[in-house]
Amino acid sequence: MQPRSPQRRARVATMIAFATNGALPATLLARYAEVKDLLGLDSAVFGLLVVGFVLGAVCAFHLPGAILRRIGSRWTASVGTAWITLALVLAATGVVLGNPWVFLAGLVLSGFGDAVVDVAQNAHGLRVQEAYGRSLLSSMHAGWSIGAAAGGLVGTAAASAGVPLVVHVGAWGLLCTVVMTWSARAFLPDRPAGTDDEQGAGRVGWHAAWLLAPLALVALAGITVEDIGNNWSAVLLATERDVPVAAAGIGLSVLLGAQFAGRLLGDRFIDLVGNRPALVTSLGLIAAGLLLAAWAPGLVLTLAGLALAGLGCAITVPLAFAGADALRGLRPHAGVTWISWVMRAASIGLSPAIGAIAMVASLPLAMSLVSLLAILALATQTPRSR
Repeated sequence: MQPRSPQRRARVATMIAFATNGALPATLLARYAEVKDLLGLDSAVFGLLVVGFVLGAVCAFHLPGAILRRIGSRWTASVGTAWITLALVLAATGVVLGNPWVFLAGLVLSGFGDAVVDVAQNAHGLRVQEAYGRSLLSSMHAGWSIGAAAGGLVGTAAASAGVPLVVHVGAWGLLCTVVMTWSARAFLPDRPAGTDDEQGAGRVGWHAAWLLAPLALVALAGITVEDIGNNWSAVLLATERDVPVAAAGIGLSVLLGAQFAGRLLGDRFIDLVGNRPALVTSLGLIAAGLLLAAWAPGLVLTLAGLALAGLGCAITVPLAFAGADALRGLRPHAGVTWISWVMRAASIGLSPAIGAIAMVASLPLAMSLVSLLAILALATQTPRSR
């Protein structure tokens, strides 16, 4: 089916939504070293404060879906982006004032807004995907990666040029909000309420949660790879492969590069082989990649393992969202909201758990245990006998 012009515009608009959502927090993240110094905090306290972003997202609970059903994806994404901007400006103001509590409040509020926008953009991405009649969500997640990279570069450049933090965050946030609001005019109308599938649908209860659990495992398998890349890949290379600390960031670069390539190519792969085979392949790559990276005898094979894991995790979250959105018997967007919430809630304890296992035993063993999530998710994808 050839997409019509409104569908093409909606696809571009959704890519922009993902890009601005990645660009907003990343621009502040790029200046975290400066933020830590300005607040005068040690690493332990600063580490506790920055968890505020995730805590704010977790505190959203079921509200993203409720907001989305009330005002629609266009307004949710636009107003939510403005909310994130104001919250990040509040966080930056806290840094300038030397007040860690104001900084924390800004992070919590921005995390809440991010959870809402995340559900809105994924729900609309699935709407566009439905209109096209083929997979598109993976490439839209690639838009988030591009936006995050752009936000990081802008933050780095602003720090190098000595641009005041509030001015930098405010100006970049205003630009992202304007671009998001302008592009949202091209969003497709939301699904009409009151269809047969939606009548009598309720919130996510125990039965629905049981049906969503395998999809949650799939999503968790994907985000564990990102956590290992962000927080542990450099540590692995420096402590286990004797890579100089200054060069240890190559592991994250390889993983993210492979993930980005997988997101660009993932939709074609899904359409070629189907959802279940694509999911089985991606989970297999995650498990094999993590185990190879953990126990490989040399640097080259370790990097190859990280690349495989990054390639595998590229499509897991989009497929989990698509599966949750297609589940019958739920309110619109309730499944996507639930999967998003589980991912964010789990991410709070994931890295500390890896660190605790690494301290008691070793980092390779911790990574091996984490790979069991992908293996368990893979087991849930076994076709049921008839």
